[in-house]
Parts: sequence; C-alpha cells; structure tokens
Amino acid sequence: MSGKVNYLGFQGVEPETIIVWIKDNKQCGKTVCYSQDEVEQALDWHADKYDSHIFC
Repeated sequence: MSGKVNYLGFQGVEPETIIVWIKDNKQCGKTVCYSQDEVEQALDWHADKYDSHIFC
C-alpha cells in the first residue's frame, strides 16, 4: 500500500455558514449550519449567551 492514501470522514453537503461564538474575547464554541433556517435557529438559541459571534 505504499503511496496510497485512504481518506476517512464526512464528504457531504457544504455548510451554509459556521458561527464562531465569542465570550470574554475568546472563541468558546462554534455551530455548523447547513441552511439559513439553522443559522436563524442558532442565533435565537445562543446569541444571548455570548458577547458576540463571527460568521465564517
């Protein structure tokens, strides 16, 4: 098997966006969203628990 690479993992749908959650100037979590509905739901559920967020 010399020179052959066997990749393992998820090779599915690309995410709509990734939300990085910030608290006390530190990244403390992230949420991977696959649709705009999931983005809105994540913001509704988590935005008040953190100081800010970044969309990636």
